[in-house]
Amino acid sequence: MAADGYRLILVDFDATRLADMAARYPGAETHVLDQRDPAAVTRFCEEAIEQGTFADVAVVNAGMLVIGNVADISRQAMLDQLQVNLVSGALMIQSLARRMSRERKGHIIATVSMGGIVSLKGSATYSASKFGLRGLLWGLRDELSADGVHVTGIYPAGIDTPMLRHEARNGGSALNFVGDPVTVDDVVDAITGALRKPRLEVYVPYSEGLTGRIAGAWPGLLARLYPMLERMGEKGRAKFLRRIGEA
Repeated sequence: MAADGYRLILVDFDATRLADMAARYPGAETHVLDQRDPAAVTRFCEEAIEQGTFADVAVVNAGMLVIGNVADISRQAMLDQLQVNLVSGALMIQSLARRMSRERKGHIIATVSMGGIVSLKGSATYSASKFGLRGLLWGLRDELSADGVHVTGIYPAGIDTPMLRHEARNGGSALNFVGDPVTVDDVVDAITGALRKPRLEVYVPYSEGLTGRIAGAWPGLLARLYPMLERMGEKGRAKFLRRIGEA
C-alpha cells in the first residue's frame, strides 16, 4: 500500500515490531496499543476521531489464538481471544464506519480466517470470535453501502506466520495442514485485489473457501470426516515442519 502512495498508520502491541515497520516505511505513523484492553482501544478510537484522523482504507488485522479445548483453557485465554479478535476489531470498525459514513467514502477490510467459516475442535473459542467478526461484516456491508463505503472480509486458510508455526509445534489442529499453508504475500495480494474490485468476501485460496462453506452448510459432515482429514493433516503438518527445518 505504501508503494501505491498511501500514508500508513500502523497499530500494534509490540513496540519493537512497530519500530522495525517505521524504519521500513519512513513517514508511517505508529501507535502502541494493547488490544486486550477494551478501555485502551476505546480511548485510541476516540482520540483518533478528535484529532480528525481519516483512513481511506483500514485493514483490521489483529488476531491471537490459544490452542486448547474450551473446557481446558483458562478463562483469561478465552477472554483475550474474544477481546482481540472480535471486540477490539468491532470497536475500531465502529469508529471507522462513523467517520467513513460521514465522508461518504472508504473501505474497511478485516482479516478474518477460514476459522470464521468452519469451527475446529481445539480452537472453538478462536472460531467463535471469527464467526462474530464475519457476522459483523455481513450486516455492516449493507449498512454502509448507500454511503459509498466498501466492506471486505479476507478468509485465509493457514498462513505461514509465527502463529501457525506455534500451532504446528504445539498440537494445533491438524486440519490447518490438510492443504499447503498460504503465504503472507498471498494475503497481501488478496487485499490488493479487493481494493481494485471490492467484494464482501475473499477466500485464500478460493478452493478452501469453497470446501469450508460446504462444510459449514452441513456441520455434521465434518465430524464424520475428522478421522480421514486428521490423517491427511498430520502428514501435512510433518511436511510443513520439514519445510521450515524443524522435523
